[in-house]
Amino acid sequence: MASINPFKKGPGKKLPPPKPVFTPGAGSPHDDDERASNHGHGTDNTLRVTRILEEHDIPCCLVGISALIFYGAARVRPDWEICVPTELVDKAAELLQSGPYASDYSLVEPWPGRDLSLILIHTYYRFKSKGINHYFILVPSRDAHINCEPSNITRSLRGLPYPKLDVFIQSCLDTRDELQLCDVVDGTNVSEQWGEDNLQLDGYNDVEWADDINRRSKELANGKFAHWAPFVPDIPKSRREMWQSKVRTKEDRLDWTKPKEIFVTQYRIVDDPDPWTVLSDMY
Repeated sequence: MASINPFKKGPGKKLPPPKPVFTPGAGSPHDDDERASNHGHGTDNTLRVTRILEEHDIPCCLVGISALIFYGAARVRPDWEICVPTELVDKAAELLQSGPYASDYSLVEPWPGRDLSLILIHTYYRFKSKGINHYFILVPSRDAHINCEPSNITRSLRGLPYPKLDVFIQSCLDTRDELQLCDVVDGTNVSEQWGEDNLQLDGYNDVEWADDINRRSKELANGKFAHWAPFVPDIPKSRREMWQSKVRTKEDRLDWTKPKEIFVTQYRIVDDPDPWTVLSDMY
């Protein structure tokens, strides 16, 4: 039986772009802002947001850089990326601007002063915790290429929701995000056989998904960069080839600052515990 691609955009599924109303002056940190929780990481601040969403039947999980950090990669996080089902994005944004939550969160512009008009993140809802240097954005699940549902979610020791490891890595393969794939492989130090046992490695990256992302990105640019290369790779590439190329080259990514006697990958030290099994202020 043919498999169903939940990320394929069929008739009648086109979503209108959001029409945000920004809070003036709320897009940048202020001198009188409190430091975010957990020594500035904002982890407990973000946990509260995810609990609000879940209490209102909006499943969510942390993706992007936050997921990479949870799975052991050394990344710097500007904003928390909260993935929600595409059809519930508007509901989530409205919820955070209504009732008791309106006094806690402001809808703000995406990174004032930076030209983000050519990437889809410019269209996402971005929020700031009022009076706190804490920012998060709502990412539609179709753009993250993740089925955002409880069965695909695991939790950190602090209770924050993240995509399960196989779900997250599968999304890297399906979107042909080889940089993110490399980081999660080195952060988790999973084996090649683990991938054979837990991932769908037959076939290729999701070209239909890439075509949709590229089409919408070009529409944002109003055709100005029509002759540029695609915003995301849209040429088929074997998922197994991508997987093997990253898990077989972990040692190649060690430089002189990370001797093999101490490091097993660029992010992992010999015999250290899996990061997601340790209580951390970062996740």
